[in-house]
Amino acid sequence: MCSTFRSDEAPVADRRLLKEGLEVLKKLQYSPKRFPTKLRQISATGRMVRQASHIYEFGPFQLVPEERQLLRDNQPVPLTPKSFDLLVVLVENSGHLIEKGELLKRIWPDSFVEEANLSVNVSALRRALGEGPNEHQYVETVPRRGYRFVAGVKERWDNGTESSIRELTEEDDDSGLVADGARQTSPPPPAAASRPRVSFRRWPLVLVGLLLISALLLGLNAGGLRARLLGKGNPVRIQSLAVLPLENLSGDTSQDYFADGMTEALITDLAKIGALRVMSRSSVVQYKGAHKPLREIGRELNVDAVLTGSVVRSGEHVRIAVQLINAATEQNLWSESYERDLRDVLALQKEVARDIVGEIRIKLTPQEQGQFGGVRPINPEAYDHYLRGRFYLNRQNKADNEAAITALEHAVATDPTFAAAYAELAQAYVWKLFLFAPGDRQWEEKAFVATEKAIALDPNSAVAHLARGRLLWTPANHFPHEKAIREYRHALTLNPSLDEARNQLALVYCHIGAFDEALQESQKAINTNPNNNLAQLRIGQTLNFQGKYEQALSVLRAVPQDANPALVGYQIAWALFNLGRKEEASATLEQLLRDYPEDSGGLFTSLQAVLAVSAGQERTAEDKIKSAIERGKGFGHFHHTAYHIACAYALMNKREQAIKWLQAAAEDGFPCYPLFEKDSNLDNLRQDARFVAFMAKLREQWDHYRDSS
Repeated sequence: MCSTFRSDEAPVADRRLLKEGLEVLKKLQYSPKRFPTKLRQISATGRMVRQASHIYEFGPFQLVPEERQLLRDNQPVPLTPKSFDLLVVLVENSGHLIEKGELLKRIWPDSFVEEANLSVNVSALRRALGEGPNEHQYVETVPRRGYRFVAGVKERWDNGTESSIRELTEEDDDSGLVADGARQTSPPPPAAASRPRVSFRRWPLVLVGLLLISALLLGLNAGGLRARLLGKGNPVRIQSLAVLPLENLSGDTSQDYFADGMTEALITDLAKIGALRVMSRSSVVQYKGAHKPLREIGRELNVDAVLTGSVVRSGEHVRIAVQLINAATEQNLWSESYERDLRDVLALQKEVARDIVGEIRIKLTPQEQGQFGGVRPINPEAYDHYLRGRFYLNRQNKADNEAAITALEHAVATDPTFAAAYAELAQAYVWKLFLFAPGDRQWEEKAFVATEKAIALDPNSAVAHLARGRLLWTPANHFPHEKAIREYRHALTLNPSLDEARNQLALVYCHIGAFDEALQESQKAINTNPNNNLAQLRIGQTLNFQGKYEQALSVLRAVPQDANPALVGYQIAWALFNLGRKEEASATLEQLLRDYPEDSGGLFTSLQAVLAVSAGQERTAEDKIKSAIERGKGFGHFHHTAYHIACAYALMNKREQAIKWLQAAAEDGFPCYPLFEKDSNLDNLRQDARFVAFMAKLREQWDHYRDSS
């Protein structure tokens, strides 16, 4: 018969004894991958004594593996955990080539990681040791094979009173890579006695306890204790990350834009990693200057980790310090500081992002690895204009849009090869064209030139491809849905976390009747950026087109009031009308016309025409239709107004006019077959042969879009 051992059933004395044994086991165990020559002694009286510190010396450095310290002239040198592990392995095998595959197994024993992670940590190690790009004073690269530590190393044990020193040479071992713990070393000097750990007379009993515990732990791994004791607990798995606004430590608030720009640059670089969900800038900006617990921020953003840090700009130099923190436990997983000349700030941004990726062990595709390659130096003045431009562009109002355009035009004039500045300038022109000057064609031309220039300089600019997609999908180009979809898809391949590309993609899908795809892309945009209110509006619009008016109303009323209130109000009015709440719909439209008397595109007036017909006021409806047509001249999305006019004529049973306007809506960018098929406002047309033929043609087009989506 087998019985299960329970520690709470053992006598008190035995439990105390087992506890002492467990403590001894934990003290005696060590990871040979990190500390292969860790030494302990037991005095003749059976008392544990202070262990000797194992120290490696090379140049001005001292490496103390047991304390995980690298000192230079007795001052700590910061190293990431993996770079430290790498240094220990290299130093312990000084003079010997260590193959890359072996290093990967030694540094990441329980994980599969790309070789790029090794290169990242070698680079970090060389920087910490003060090696230049072409210097090999300490770490030598053997092309296509591995690395060798080439500096002379002295090895000593220090117990605080005396030390024993010897020099490591290649003659110490003829086998190339030295096995853990296999070096023949001189015995350390006698160590001074310390406080008793376990009395000698009880040592045999302790050993019995150790044997029992070892059998249980190694055989059963009860409660995961074996993994914890052996230091092989599962590493924190990070699949989502929020980069919180970097703090400006310059003391000059006018430099806030610089810290904000560095934050956004890190977000942009990290967001290009497909396996990592990175929260957008607008979703984290709310935490700027906030003092919320990181655990609470992580919970609100639904992320595994947060990156915090600070930036200091001093003249032509910039210093950045960052910390990677477990959002659930607030444990500091990694930290590092960097300092560079401002001309190398783009390379600095890539380096920081690359180090973060190395720490969280995300598997990169070859294309993603390539994005961390070398970048050219940047003109500091151009970069300053660029950051100011991005700062103003994010504010999305007319005055700041003009300020953004001015700053970004200065950036590209100062450095005509600055691809990122051209991409942001293209975005600024696009916003100007669609939001603030829709009738001024010069902005479309300028946006086109800036977009193509950005892509010519950097074909992998996701922002430029987003701008190109928006420029393509216009009335002047007859709304080429498939071309726009390809551009947005390409932008998302380059940057999966570019939430505005998902919002624009959802907009196209919604117009062509691919409702499931529209909802999916809108939700992905919100997952990346919970503050993307346009994506929330898009969900409400799509639900309206699906005929799910109650759901649409609930979503639309949850959209913040400052998020395009005219479009939100129009969609709310449409939902209310179709729910039979016509008085509420009418009151909503009247308020919208008071707030926005220009009625861009005639949207409100055309919807008033539908309401008038439903109330039996056909003459009023005809007047509203004429007014809507007049107001809608030149409006980019007049197809929605055309659709309402078709609905009004269908309700009046004027089939010819209704079909005419329905065809106009479809040809002008709104071939929304599922909506036309189900909308009860069009029921009077169902038996008309012209409508049947029109819908058959539209169905073929819809099937094609679905197959290619």
